Amino acid sequence: MRVLTTSYYLMIRALRESVRQPTLELPNIFIPIFFFLITVGAIGSVAGRAFGVTNYAGFQMPVAVLQAVAGGAGSAGLGMVTDIERGYFQKLLLTPAPRLSLVLGRFVADGIRVMALTAIILCVGALAGSGMATGAVGVVTLILLAGAFGLAYAGIGMTIALLTGSTKASQAGFLVFFPLLFLSPAFAPKEFFSGWLKLLATFNPVTYILEGMRTVVLDGWSWRQVIEAAGSIAGFAVFTWTLTLWALSRRVR
Repeated sequence: MRVLTTSYYLMIRALRESVRQPTLELPNIFIPIFFFLITVGAIGSVAGRAFGVTNYAGFQMPVAVLQAVAGGAGSAGLGMVTDIERGYFQKLLLTPAPRLSLVLGRFVADGIRVMALTAIILCVGALAGSGMATGAVGVVTLILLAGAFGLAYAGIGMTIALLTGSTKASQAGFLVFFPLLFLSPAFAPKEFFSGWLKLLATFNPVTYILEGMRTVVLDGWSWRQVIEAAGSIAGFAVFTWTLTLWALSRRVR
């Protein structure tokens, strides 16, 4: 119970940091929307003939969502570095606060933040004609999947922050997302990939997250793909959180 209580207060503190500095969220909104509009404008008119994708705005919207999530989820690491540099983290270690709550509070805060970013991206996508085959329930499903992925991806930046205590190193956590994105069917269906790229995409968890989100937007309910997306997020979270707990144990020695 103490873990949950302490995590709650640390989550509120992390969310207040975002409210006090809203301009820090602008890149996490502007960059995904910019690339979404540019990509749809450049490829959308030929996507039907080239890939058989008639609604390229809907095809690209999950990509914009995951870009926003990856950018927003990096704040957990940056916030942790700030606490370490200012000595606040060391003060928390002198309190009875459970060690797990020191990272869990920021993880949950990032999950909430990226869900808010996702809602904005979905609104822009709707204005661009992306549609939503599953209606309001699909919107909620996408927001929840994005929040879960934010919780999982935050582990990368948090691990780097705890190991290095460096702001510059923590910012590099966002760069990990680009190989994962470009080795997934972000811009074309996987069946159009060459052999080696198709193989890498098959083992890439982002592939299944994208495909799960896309079926909600474009096709309607395909529970197999939605479950695969949730399973990929869960597996990714186990990996990143394990790294975070290892890094935390090294930091608190």
